[in-house]
Amino acid sequence: MRPYRFHFFVCEGKRCAARGSEGIRELLKKRVKEEGVKDVKVSKSGCLKMCKETGTEGEYSPAVVVYPQGVWYRNVKESDVDELVERHAKKGEIVERLLYFKL
Repeated sequence: MRPYRFHFFVCEGKRCAARGSEGIRELLKKRVKEEGVKDVKVSKSGCLKMCKETGTEGEYSPAVVVYPQGVWYRNVKESDVDELVERHAKKGEIVERLLYFKL
């Protein structure tokens, strides 16, 4: 396995999936590949428990977590993917408007 600079995990738990997280993950993978960003991996995850922990019943979904930084994004939409690729995947910049918290 080659080392990755960033690993994006897209929540595909029940609430996030109901809000289109699978399409977000697929588009994120596609755009990372199209942009030639070889040191970034995109994977699905099970429920990240963000909604349960905050008691928001899905208000913060879909969620995306980026490691090793420990950056948690919320309310991600397909329309946000290009910005995530351009700013975070390519430049290492946090997209503040989507940020829930950073470890």
